[in-house]
Amino acid sequence: MSEQKGAYKVALTAVTGTTAGGVLSLANPEGADIIVTRLVLNITTPSSGAATVDAGIAANGSTSADNLIDGQSVATAAKVLDNVSDGGTNGKARQKWSSSQYLTITASATLAGLVGNAYIEYIRV
Repeated sequence: MSEQKGAYKVALTAVTGTTAGGVLSLANPEGADIIVTRLVLNITTPSSGAATVDAGIAANGSTSADNLIDGQSVATAAKVLDNVSDGGTNGKARQKWSSSQYLTITASATLAGLVGNAYIEYIRV
């Protein structure tokens, strides 16, 4: 039986706008339906201004989604956020990611100065 789980690491983009998917726009890396079991944002340097992020699975790379992390601050201090402990109002502990969808992260304001990575853990359906 082939391996049915995986993990992916990708750098976050310190965008200066609020374009949907501007912080991260990642196509499904498996080309098959998967289930995201954990999305971890490791913010090593916070944004210089007050900003929050929404993260989730969306129909395309330029659509905002908040079904994994909803409205969490990435300003003022280095921190680690995840969809299980820091999901917010709409965040879920797991989310299906079809082969044609994207994981997007969108900022509420400028993320100037932000440095960090996203870590995505998943299982194949």
